[in-house]
Amino acid sequence: MSDTGDFEFERKFVVRDMPAVVDSDPSPVLIAQAYLFAADGYAVRVRVQGPAPAELRGTPAELVSALDDEAIGTMTAKGPAVGGTRYEAERELDPLVAGAIVARAEHVVLKIRSSVWLGEDGWIFDRFLAGNAPLILAEVERNQPVVDLTIPSFCATEVSEDDRFRNEYLARDPFGAWAEDFRRDLDRVGPRFVETLGENRFVDTWGSAAL
Repeated sequence: MSDTGDFEFERKFVVRDMPAVVDSDPSPVLIAQAYLFAADGYAVRVRVQGPAPAELRGTPAELVSALDDEAIGTMTAKGPAVGGTRYEAERELDPLVAGAIVARAEHVVLKIRSSVWLGEDGWIFDRFLAGNAPLILAEVERNQPVVDLTIPSFCATEVSEDDRFRNEYLARDPFGAWAEDFRRDLDRVGPRFVETLGENRFVDTWGSAAL
């Protein structure tokens, strides 16, 4: 979430192969989040997160129970995204309560999050588990609209404006069920990038993705 009020500014990309630089993050986290409501771009989310355990197998309830005393709980209300900007009001929630809600929820997303600094921006990499595997998303967040972005070659295509890659949609329609169709379409039409947010600068640095 952005530090400037209840808005987030981000751009999001599909990554085919995790770049080696991600291994430099010494503290990846496990995120388990449940969507209690999602419609027309609006969503209510409960999240619990903590240091990623060594063993990543199991149900959401089992993985949540493996989180230690460093776990953090939050509840977030989101509005529709417009031009890379989205209303997002996030508040703290007791992690035990958040974990109990996630463990009992029907629509849950599980992912391992790593963060690294690349050039002028901090990048977040989410490796999705369970039904959303093998999806990997990379995103950049700023305290203002993400314009004039340097886009590394590991970004296969941009999905900032593709609702299918919002977590609330992935919770109900997991990527694993339509991954092959998406790959075929990407191979057919090639990568796409938002062209209304300043200049996109493409660099073959920090690893690469086969397009």
